[in-house]
Amino acid sequence: MRARYALICLAAIISGCAAADAGPSTSGDKLYQALSTQHSQFVSVIDSRSHKSERQMPLGVPSPDWKHLYSFDTTSVVDTDPATGQTQAALQLGHAYRLPGATINGMPGGTSPDGRWLVLERYDLESTDVPTGSHFLLLTTSPLAVNARVDLNGFFDFDAISNDGKRLYLIQYSGTKAYYVRIYDLAAGRLDPQIVFDKSDGANAMTGLRLSGVASRNGAWLFSMYAREKDGPFVHALSLDGPLAFCLDLAGKGYAQDGTATQWALAMSPDGSMLYAVNLAAGDIAAIAVEDAPHIVRTGHLAKAQSARALIQSVEAKEVGANAAFVSSDGRTLVAGGSSGVVWIDTANLTIRKRALGDWRIWSLGLSPDGTTVYAVSDGGKVAAVGMASAAVEDTFDLSGGQPMALMRVAAS
Repeated sequence: MRARYALICLAAIISGCAAADAGPSTSGDKLYQALSTQHSQFVSVIDSRSHKSERQMPLGVPSPDWKHLYSFDTTSVVDTDPATGQTQAALQLGHAYRLPGATINGMPGGTSPDGRWLVLERYDLESTDVPTGSHFLLLTTSPLAVNARVDLNGFFDFDAISNDGKRLYLIQYSGTKAYYVRIYDLAAGRLDPQIVFDKSDGANAMTGLRLSGVASRNGAWLFSMYAREKDGPFVHALSLDGPLAFCLDLAGKGYAQDGTATQWALAMSPDGSMLYAVNLAAGDIAAIAVEDAPHIVRTGHLAKAQSARALIQSVEAKEVGANAAFVSSDGRTLVAGGSSGVVWIDTANLTIRKRALGDWRIWSLGLSPDGTTVYAVSDGGKVAAVGMASAAVEDTFDLSGGQPMALMRVAAS
């Protein structure tokens, strides 16, 4: 069954711009690294030259322009300036809401694709772990204020909010492994009786575990990566303009049979025309055309470089980090991480050009603002700076303070 937390579109979990291949950056990039301990989750801003943490902030969901970081403190929403760590605004709500989950490993989300709206959730729990009531708050982000309240009987999860703030997309659990995508009409104040269905086959029930997702650049589509227990994976393309979706089936088996089934990543091309789904552990890749009716335009099988360590992880390990993939600014290269390091993939023919860090299991990736350096974070908390053009490892260091969740951003000093 799908994870408790619904996936939303994060505008930029991983920086996705690449420029001229001029060698590794020496400008002292700032790495916004999400970390987790037994007692807390936070963002550490790390200088890539000194390897030291300059400041820490509560873990939250950023605005698309990274001028705001929204987090939750007991019963208050807090707006933090990511550049300084200073509080910009706070809103007391009176209840212990939470940010919806955005990835399978617990990264938060809840914003609309354009960042104008923020959704919070809370649940009524009685004698069982299954909520008997679901409650959502729709907030404007400028200014930070409550716009609407939604209270529903039963168990619903946040899925997405449209840019115009009129449609709240929810996942309704049916008590079985199947669930449904529903739309709450915020203007009318009611749940639309029509269930969102797959136009390709007319199906309205879904099963699976959501791993990660990304929105189209215009905010019209939300693409979610799903793995299923006994069936192959798929990308769920959800229209944020109405009750319409497409399920795009990918190669592979269910995670009950294959430990690589949960190791998919998604990356959008900078021009927003193509979405790539890649699983380095399984060696599968697909290119998806985004505009009009989303559809798979080509697939490929990547040559795998299996070390003994990677083979063990591919067979046994089902954990997965944040979305470890991005596309260069010219759209020609997909850089992806997995259980056997980092690879550079030619988007024209879906073949591997280069490899690096073959004995690392990559948890997250980011790119320097000047496009010259790839930053790779391993599941064990090591960071490597790798030349975008050369694939040569220029520097490595260890993270401190917690376990890595995601490299959320790479910014210039």
